[in-house]
Amino acid sequence: MNTNRQFIVRFMLIFVCFFGTGEGISLGENTMSTNKVPGQVESKARRLMHELKKEGFEVSRGYFKVWPIEQCEYTFQRMGMCYGNNPAAPYVTFAVPPWPDEFVDPVTSTVWGPSLPGFIDVYRFDPREAIVVLGKLPPPASYFGEMTYLFTRQGTYDPNNPRYRDIEEILGDFVHVFFQQGPSNPERYQAVSSLSNPINNVVIERKSGSAFEQIRNIIITPDKVMDQAVRKAFARISVRDEDVFTEQIPSDMHVGLGEDADDFMTFFRYAHAADKTRADAWRAELPLVVLRVRDTRWHRQPETYPPVAMEERSAVDEYPLKPDLGSLLEAIAQRWSQPCAEAGCADRAESFIKAQNAPIHMIGPLCNEYDQDCLGDNWDAAYQLLPPHALDHGEIYAVAGTLGTETGNATYTALSINQKSRFKGVKNIPHEDLQGSANGYSPEASNTDKLFLVYFTRNCSDVKDLTDDHCIEIPTTLIPEGDKLVLAVRDYIKPGTQRGPDSALILPAQMLQLVRP
Repeated sequence: MNTNRQFIVRFMLIFVCFFGTGEGISLGENTMSTNKVPGQVESKARRLMHELKKEGFEVSRGYFKVWPIEQCEYTFQRMGMCYGNNPAAPYVTFAVPPWPDEFVDPVTSTVWGPSLPGFIDVYRFDPREAIVVLGKLPPPASYFGEMTYLFTRQGTYDPNNPRYRDIEEILGDFVHVFFQQGPSNPERYQAVSSLSNPINNVVIERKSGSAFEQIRNIIITPDKVMDQAVRKAFARISVRDEDVFTEQIPSDMHVGLGEDADDFMTFFRYAHAADKTRADAWRAELPLVVLRVRDTRWHRQPETYPPVAMEERSAVDEYPLKPDLGSLLEAIAQRWSQPCAEAGCADRAESFIKAQNAPIHMIGPLCNEYDQDCLGDNWDAAYQLLPPHALDHGEIYAVAGTLGTETGNATYTALSINQKSRFKGVKNIPHEDLQGSANGYSPEASNTDKLFLVYFTRNCSDVKDLTDDHCIEIPTTLIPEGDKLVLAVRDYIKPGTQRGPDSALILPAQMLQLVRP
């Protein structure tokens, strides 16, 4: 690192540490705050830093920022896609100063919107490092979770691998989304794959008694010694151990600060808030602190964690609803005077793909075995995906499926609309807007209260009567002419558990293409 850069990093670090409650700094169109940290959190952070430094640890401080849909273009220019973002729930991440001996890629080290000079939002792990988050969690919502991801890794995917061939067979030219090399180094591939079971609001509630609007603490580390050292420092400043959570970076990661090492990112998902105004206020303030801490005893061997064991998931079996879903599809086709030739419209209906099951297996540890991009997967949700479809020739798509919040498999369900060319989430339809959408067919199909039905097309004006006003228009401002529509269903957190539903028991949604009258 040259002298000028060292000066910038040190200056910004001092600024953030001592003016952590300031008003913010403008960088182009993106205003990045140094976070409005409550006095109680700021005091704990400074006392923790003092305790750690007193023990001989090296400590630096970063800041939090939001990655909203408006920053998709910034990310696309660097990485070639937006990873199927949720447009209704901006993600929260942090930017930290790199260690003086850490390799910093000029393209991929700042991906999630502009960062302040001398800060990065994709980082490498020193083997004796811990990242520590302290802060006030957001107001109540259906979901809040923290997850660290392997971002890119040295290596190249093999297009002759059977895994690649299987995915290519069902996704066609959309397969490139799941297999991409790094934009600045063709010898690195994009992974964006999960490393562990997320720390979410249910996990926090079960251990500490409550989560939302509480002050809680997270340690992210590949080293058991660092975890214990930080926990002891927390104890010395009277922080309960029940309020501290550790995300273990497993030993099958290639940690280190060199160019060939793995790099990582950390995202906080906060979705479906009970009060949008209060949720937006929390995102504007981001009352959180992030520290990088490392052991200066370079001779000490780190104590690593084993490879992750994903928690078992359960679900209410939705397959008994398959005949009802088939009857709904048949009734839709009849109403449109376009009857199906086979029972359940098996001759025409296209099934959504279970993204966490074969052949895609969009689960972090499985993706890493085949150099596959996992697109920011999350064990707290079950995913379904409908590959790209055209919109510019009057197409109308009827999409029907089970509604997880009604079948007992989800706390929060969303149907998302994505733009193929950027794999950008442009609109999110929450379960409240899906409830009752199939009830107009209750004479022809049973259990319509557990199903949803939505139509997608460029123009709904001439089909309102046929769609019971459950038609979603896709203007060219959302998906440009010539681009294609990609749909996805997310079911978050099965009630009574701390994880998403077992995707093997989720009945896949169906799409029926209709001819405009």
